[in-house]
Amino acid sequence: MTETIIEAPVSDYDAFTLESLHDVHRYDGEQREIAPVVYMEKYDYYAITRFAEIQKALRDWRTFSSTDRPFYAPSPFRPRTLILEDPPEHTASKSAVFKVFDADNLAKMSEYFRAEAEKLLDNMLADGPAEINAYNDLSVKYVLKVFPDVLGLPEEGRELLLKFGDAVFNVFGPPSDLQARKLASGAEAMEWVESNTAREVQREGGIGWQLYSMADEGKISEHTAQQILKSIFAAGFDTTTASIASMIRAFADNPGEWEKLRANPDLVDNAWEEAIRFYPASRYGGRYAAKETVLGGVRIPQGAKILTMWLGAGRDPRQYDAPNEFRVDRDLKGGHLSFGFGIHTCAGNQVARLEARTLLRAMVERIEKIELVGEPRQTVNYQAFGHDYVPVRLTPAV
Repeated sequence: MTETIIEAPVSDYDAFTLESLHDVHRYDGEQREIAPVVYMEKYDYYAITRFAEIQKALRDWRTFSSTDRPFYAPSPFRPRTLILEDPPEHTASKSAVFKVFDADNLAKMSEYFRAEAEKLLDNMLADGPAEINAYNDLSVKYVLKVFPDVLGLPEEGRELLLKFGDAVFNVFGPPSDLQARKLASGAEAMEWVESNTAREVQREGGIGWQLYSMADEGKISEHTAQQILKSIFAAGFDTTTASIASMIRAFADNPGEWEKLRANPDLVDNAWEEAIRFYPASRYGGRYAAKETVLGGVRIPQGAKILTMWLGAGRDPRQYDAPNEFRVDRDLKGGHLSFGFGIHTCAGNQVARLEARTLLRAMVERIEKIELVGEPRQTVNYQAFGHDYVPVRLTPAV
């Protein structure tokens, strides 16, 4: 049977207005229901909106290349290494990341993450129920302790990593007052980031030291070693802190799911995967069409710039039953796209998963109830999604 091919429906949707950014699940979801591929007229790009079509595109890097994307311009916040590479360059860079995040290093991290998560929660709950902002007091405090320690970063200045990450996730978008503010704030962190990715400050045996050692062995260039380390700084903090805070909001909004998880702690890993399906930390990715192609019955011309809409696809009803419900026991055998897919799956996803699951497991062991005590506040950001204010009461288990 011959496939019917159509031109992409044309939309006047602006994904970057403040109105859109304050309700991305609604507005990105509306575009998803128009078609699997929609042409966004205002900014001249194609949006791939649905789970199956995004997954299919990301399997085919030769057609859907990572070497360009909408709104791309050289930026100190977004090194080309990893994110804007295709094989063979990408293969060498990704192999270096896999090496520093191998099983031995992850095992060492696991033990340390667990000890710090337990210490943080025990101190927080020592005097009984605690009212906190789950973003600042739990997620940020935990992540900015454990991962910088693993990287061998100095204590002073770590908070700048959040400003840097916030800027990183506003680079790929149109010029606006919002973008200008985010990039100006991130600029305050650039000197600290450059200083702490330099070869001479890397602690022997640390992640950066291992990357520069690979450069000495000729596996990657010294420039690539520093750019990979900078990419770890860019993506290793902002999205993880956002994901953990959003996860806590999901449990506060759904107390029955917290009870279900406490009754069956073996669901911890699945619960975390459901949380990042429900609240992905990254809203979209970018590609360009190296040749004319057809996706989901829609023609995409050669040279087209493309956004892959992860967040909307995370609630695609064609992929998930009752996608707007948060269920810790959801069947996720088909996976999700919150870490991307294919050869460009987030290189640090194993570390992010380890951090979050370790903290969640310690919470399940120690916390009976998570209750909202105010209105959560979503961050306003082009590419990232999360919450910077999640006021909750944590009641310790007896």
